[in-house]
Amino acid sequence: MRNSKMKGFTLIELIVVIAIIGVLAAILVPSMIGYVGESKLSTANSNAKLVFTNSATYSTKCEVAGWPMNASCGVATWTSLKKGAGDSAETVSSPTAQPANAQLTAALKILMGSTSDSAGGYAATISAAGAPTKTAWAKTDGDSYKGNYPKESTAKNTPLLAE
Repeated sequence: MRNSKMKGFTLIELIVVIAIIGVLAAILVPSMIGYVGESKLSTANSNAKLVFTNSATYSTKCEVAGWPMNASCGVATWTSLKKGAGDSAETVSSPTAQPANAQLTAALKILMGSTSDSAGGYAATISAAGAPTKTAWAKTDGDSYKGNYPKESTAKNTPLLAE
């Protein structure tokens, strides 16, 4: 005999609620994945702009110090900004100490606050006058979210330094 004063949910009611939650999750998860991708692309574009700004700052400092940058300072392929054990806390003191593009990389490591854990990497083209013309940034060399500046990336898998 069933006691009519028992309170609780029946098995059917629980199954219906679980099914509704499953349908809602199936609708929401794909749209959330799109937001994550947009966020990664926005971050990459923002970091590419930061590379551009810091490259321009370094270019100005070099020009004031009497060591103007030129097109040879550019880096056409992805170059890591991960700090190595031998990286100092000071900027490059002499333009003859290392190749021009290595000087820019060393300066960006300092200006962008790279750490040994995560830093990403960059590519940059420098004009003959020594100013950056375009820059790119990606978390890793094979990352599908690559940011560009001044023409920002709008889609996944955009090449570095895209026109």
